[in-house]
Amino acid sequence: MKLSLTAGLLFLATPFAWAQTAPPPDLSDFTKSPTEHIIDQIEDPFRVRTVMGTITTTAGEEGRADVLLEIEGPNDERIVRHTLTDKHGRFKISKLPEGNYRFKATLYGFQSVMGTIIVSKHAPATADIRIEMRPGV
Repeated sequence: MKLSLTAGLLFLATPFAWAQTAPPPDLSDFTKSPTEHIIDQIEDPFRVRTVMGTITTTAGEEGRADVLLEIEGPNDERIVRHTLTDKHGRFKISKLPEGNYRFKATLYGFQSVMGTIIVSKHAPATADIRIEMRPGV
């Protein structure tokens, strides 16, 4: 009796656990690298006045050139803006309205990186974005 009761409770709890799983994010507006198999998610948002910063790799480089940085927003708007990093890994996207943006950094042979950028006039003036990319697998 205990075995069938336990099995029944397990059967009932299993669909509930699946229902609690969040759906994968919609990435259809972003570019996908041909070697993109893993996307690293940065949990904490970047709070900045201007979208600018540096992208490096774990290979020890100070900055990585030609990384595609795309941002979507503000908020629920599906407007995508993009830029490439310069030879020092620096990027800048100017004149953005305040709001929340999703970003994705993509480079052939590396794991993509996603996260959130909050553009606010209340962010520290010296705040910039620093993203590290790992080689793809």
